[in-house]
Amino acid sequence: MTGYMEIVFMRHAKALSAAAAGVTTDGARPLSAEGLEQAREAAEELAGRGFRPAAIITSPLRRAVQTARQAAAVFSGAEVRPEPELASPADPAELARTLVAGAAGPILVVGHHPAIGLMAAPFLGKAFSFSTAGFLRLAIDAEGKVSVLDSRGCEEI
Repeated sequence: MTGYMEIVFMRHAKALSAAAAGVTTDGARPLSAEGLEQAREAAEELAGRGFRPAAIITSPLRRAVQTARQAAAVFSGAEVRPEPELASPADPAELARTLVAGAAGPILVVGHHPAIGLMAAPFLGKAFSFSTAGFLRLAIDAEGKVSVLDSRGCEEI
C-alpha cells in the first residue's frame, strides 16, 4: 500500500439458520429477506458517506457472498473477489494486513463474527464486535496513521 487507503470491515448481514434454510452446512446458509435488505442498506449508507471501493473481498460462505453481491449492486464497477481465508482465518490481524498491503484502492472486506472484528486490531490496537451488516471504515494515510471515518453496528471490545 502506498499513499492514502480506505478499508471497510463488514460483517455479513442476517442469515437464516441451517434448519430454516433447509441446508446441512453452515457455509450454505443464505441471507434472510431482512438480511438482503440490511446488506443493501449498509452499502447505500457507505456510498452516501462517500465510500467507493475498488474491490469487495468476501468470505466464500454463501451469506457473505450474498452480502458482497448486495454491496456490488450499489458500488457498480467494484470487483467482487472471494478470499477463502476469510471463512475462518487462522490469524485475522495478519490477513487484514495482507489484504491492505495488496490493495490497489479502497476495499470492502465482508466476513464473519468474531474474526471480522479482530481484523481492525493491527490498525487500531483494539478489536470490535459487529452486529449483522455492521461496518467499520478506516483511513490509513501515507505515514501509516489510521483514523476511523465511519462505523455502524460495531463497538470496541
